[in-house]
Order: sequence, then structure tokens, then C-alpha cells
Amino acid sequence: MIAYILRRVALTVGVLIAVSYLTFVVVATQFSATCFSQYTPTGAFPPLAGSIGEASRLYVDWLRGIPTGKSFGNVCGATVTQNLTQALGHTAALLAMTFVLVVIFSLLFGVLAAARAGGWLDSGFRVFSYTAWAVPPFLLALVLQSVVIWLGKTWDFHFFPASGWPGACIFGFAGCENTAAPHGLHYTEEVLRFLVVPSLALSVAFVGLHSRFLRSSLLVALGSQYTTTARAKGVPERRVVMKHALRNSLGVFVSVLLLDFGAVVGAALAVDFVFKTNGLGLLFLSEIGALGSQSGDGPKFLDPYAVQGLLTVIAVLVAAASILAEVAVLALDPRARPA
Repeated sequence: MIAYILRRVALTVGVLIAVSYLTFVVVATQFSATCFSQYTPTGAFPPLAGSIGEASRLYVDWLRGIPTGKSFGNVCGATVTQNLTQALGHTAALLAMTFVLVVIFSLLFGVLAAARAGGWLDSGFRVFSYTAWAVPPFLLALVLQSVVIWLGKTWDFHFFPASGWPGACIFGFAGCENTAAPHGLHYTEEVLRFLVVPSLALSVAFVGLHSRFLRSSLLVALGSQYTTTARAKGVPERRVVMKHALRNSLGVFVSVLLLDFGAVVGAALAVDFVFKTNGLGLLFLSEIGALGSQSGDGPKFLDPYAVQGLLTVIAVLVAAASILAEVAVLALDPRARPA
């Protein structure tokens, strides 16, 4: 099994290198840098790289700078590492709370629906799952934000903030001064309070999707011979569902949940923009903010180094989740292990 995992890791690294190379070459050969540098002569605004060969050389230099952190900067010499680390932490907190909500409510709704298959509870669950998955997270985020703002104006209810992060400015907004951030346990409480509504907006659609997957997997398990045998032996139905059916359905549930990590991250970027949580979404927009700002045939500015650092972090997270999904399947389902 270790050899299989190592092969998957090697394949994933190869895919990451290929995709990052193509992205770097396209950006470097099509866009000018956001400031003058050793690659951009004074008074001219050519693309960062004049050819694919030059872009390839710059890409190799970028790869060499990854271990030292030099690659996570921009052409101007300013580093985005601090902002990237902060944004990654905020997005990670949002994703962590979202996954907790998705796991808890998907297990709850999926088990209840499968145990009451065909009943009114199951019918109501199916309506909820289809509706939840049909509503994009960014749209639900806008609706929930409007509700929070309305509650604050109408009922003076301000427990859940409509946007922001405790004690932090918003990337790309001029004139913002950091306020005194809370510390210790109080800071943790404030972060949780700020993340309740964004994580709810992000999790609803995926709760509808993954609880539906779990319900289908449970129905297959409940109709299998081993559950029929357990019932014939007088095992209580609750134990049949929880100990036998659910245990055999967790492999599918966990693998699909982890494989959907890329979709969750993509939705998190939009939710971050709506609620201004200073995550990867806002940082990415601040880095590409100059794109398209010039009119006519003027230069288009886009820093490939800063953008490449953001894309690399997101790609590594998604790739790691994919590998983790395969490891989880191998651990939970011995039948999937290679011979």
C-alpha cells in the first residue's frame, strides 16, 4: 500500500509542476509586470518574458526559490508571504468550521433519511438536499449577509458580524488601520463568532450533496446480506444501522467528501469575498486587481510571481486532499487495497 501511495504522490507532483509551468508561461508572456524590475526596462511595458524560453528560465528560477520562500513574492521585490500566510490561516479556519458542519449534519441527515426511507422525513430530506445543492454558496452568502444586516438595523442584533475579521484590515482597501486584535481565548471566540455565518453559507450546499451520498450508500448497505443476517439474529435496528451499515458506508462518504475539497475551496474564495474575511479569495483579487484596468491597447499588468504563489498553495491543498481521500478509502475499505 505504501508503494501505491508513493506512486500517487509522484503522479500528483508531476501534474502540479506541469499545470504551474503552463500557468506561469501564459501569464509571463502575455502580461507586463506591475512595476519596473530587472526584467522590465525603464520606460517600456513589454511582457515579463519575451518568449517561451525566457519564461521557462524564469519558471526554473521560481522553482528554486520555493524552499527559501523567495518565490512567494513579486517582481517588485516586495514579499506577499506575510499576507499569504495570514490569508491561508483565515481560509483554513473557514474550511475547518465548514467541514465540521458538513460532517455532523451530513451524518445526521443521511442516517435519519436512510433509517426512515420512504417516509415523510425521507421525503423532506430529499427536498432539502436538492434545494441546498441548487443554491450556489456565494448566492446564499449574499442572502445570509443581507439577513444579518437587516437584523442589525431592525432588531439591533449584532452578535454575528456581516463581514470582516476580528482586528484585521481588508486586503486592497486603502486607509485601513489595524485595530487592537483580541488575544488568547477571547480571540478564538471572536473568530468563531465571525465565521458562523460564512461557514453556514459555505456548508449548506455540501451538506445537501454529501448527506444524499451517505443516504444512498446506507440504503445499499441496509439491503445487504450481512445486515439481513444481523436482523435475523435479533440485533436491534439502531445497532444494525450504526455498527454495520454506517461502518461500511463511511469509506464512500469520506472519499467523496475529500475529493470535493477542490469545490469547497473554490466556493470558499467566493464566500471570503462576500464576507471580507481576509482569506485567499480577497488576496487573490488584490493581486490581480490591476488586470484589465488599462483601456484600449495599453499594457495589462499581472504579476506572475504573486499569482503563481497563490495558485500553488491552492493546488497543493487540493492535491493533498485528493491523496488523503485515497488513503482514507484504503484504510476504511480493505477491498480497495491493491493486491
